[in-house]
Amino acid sequence: MLRPILAMFVFGLCPLASGQVSTYADVKAAKGVQLGAQELRDLMPGAKVVSRTREGSTRHWQNKADGTFSATTDGRGVSGGRNAYASAEGTWQVTDGGRWCVKIPWPRAQDDWCRYMFKVGDKYYGVGTLSDEAPASEFEFSK
Repeated sequence: MLRPILAMFVFGLCPLASGQVSTYADVKAAKGVQLGAQELRDLMPGAKVVSRTREGSTRHWQNKADGTFSATTDGRGVSGGRNAYASAEGTWQVTDGGRWCVKIPWPRAQDDWCRYMFKVGDKYYGVGTLSDEAPASEFEFSK
């Protein structure tokens, strides 16, 4: 009886066992390290960004040093899973409080958010608030 319960926990109910991080509580459980304002200011200029939304869209852009970028998206999160490609000009900034803020006026809706950023292994996750139930979004950064 204990084996089926253990198997359900390890393979189905524990997000970290499957490599998924979906909330700030998961980020903390995975021992995520928060990036401070200076670390973000060092990382962001020139960074190539891949942003994966919880709804299923993948967006790409490269942060320019002047705080702007040109972004593209496959739009899957707003189209019921089908690709709905779009592009837009956006802006980014790092606040003194250590949040990375992005604005993108997509044709269908606008992204306008700020995230606290955490590194978990070789992945990055952003959360809007530091509350356990806050959703975490995955990001990739490269130069």
